Parts: sequence; structure tokens; C-alpha cells
Amino acid sequence: MVSFGKLPKYHGDPIAEELAKTLNSWPSLNYYITGCKYVFMPWKFNGCYTFFVIDHGKKHVIFIYFTPTQDWCKHMPYKRFAEAIIMASKKYKIAYNKKRSGWAQDIFKWEHTIRSGVPIDLKGVNTSYFVLQAMVMWGNDIRMEFDRDAKILRRNFVSDLLSYEDNSCLYVIPANIQQRLINIAKKD
Repeated sequence: MVSFGKLPKYHGDPIAEELAKTLNSWPSLNYYITGCKYVFMPWKFNGCYTFFVIDHGKKHVIFIYFTPTQDWCKHMPYKRFAEAIIMASKKYKIAYNKKRSGWAQDIFKWEHTIRSGVPIDLKGVNTSYFVLQAMVMWGNDIRMEFDRDAKILRRNFVSDLLSYEDNSCLYVIPANIQQRLINIAKKD
């Protein structure tokens, strides 16, 4: 719906109704958005992806950003997120209010933290895959360990993509290749 992996020229800015639909578009997961403790929100700005973790219990927003801090905001690191926070806050409030009528929280006013210890992608080419890694690792009570080696990143991405159980093309992958993908995944 929001075309997370597509180039910007191929996807538009979703309207509130589209965002609200995403809050209940995962029927196989059997959950209610209003009962979720965390909401993961990948967001693209300045040409790279960042990852917002919205914690409803603690009223806290955590930013995970994979590119270096620019010189213009080194004195105040949150400055680089100001525009994204305002935009995300407005859209999230509208979408969430569609599911929980009367909800008037403003995540812009909540506590904000920039997560440290994340890999820095100097070229900005792997930020979307780092976001996917962060989503998988979140809440495992272990330190987030990111693969930083480009060869391992590419191998893991391709094997994850090809071995994904809901991959509609999985049936055309020969059995020996499927087994090889399983073996690669087990090595990690």
C-alpha cells in the first residue's frame, strides 16, 4: 500500500484513510491496533529510511537512523528529525483516531530517544534493509546486532526474500535450490 521498497517517484503520500486501512490489514496476525504496545513505523526522508518505534505504554518514540549526523545538526541531533516527527505525528494521530475514536494523543509531545549503537551506512544504500533487521530484532531482549558486511547483507536479504513462506513465486523455485536456501539460513 505505501510501497516501502519502491523509489519515491513510484509511490504517493498515503492519505489518512489508506493509513487507517493498514492498521487492520493483517487479519492473519489476529490483533487489534489499539491493544498493541509498540507500533513500528518505517519512514523515508532525506533520501534514507529511518525507523520509528512508538511505545504506547511509556508514551515514548524511539528513532533508529542509519546515516551519519549532518554537520548542521550535530549540536542538536533531534533537529534532523523535526520535520519527520511533525509529519508522522499528524498522520499517525489521524489514522489511529479512525480506529479508536476520540484518541487525541500527540506523539510529538511524547519523550523521544535516538537509539545508539546502530550501524552507519555512509552511502545510504542499505538503510531499508537495516530497518527490516531492526523490526525483526526489536523486543528480543538482546543487543541489536546488525550485519555490516555487504556480502552477508546481500546473501541474507536474497535468502530471506526467496525463502519467505508467503512468496508467491516460491513454488517455481526448484527443490534443491529451496534446500540450499534453508541451509544458508541455518548457518546464520
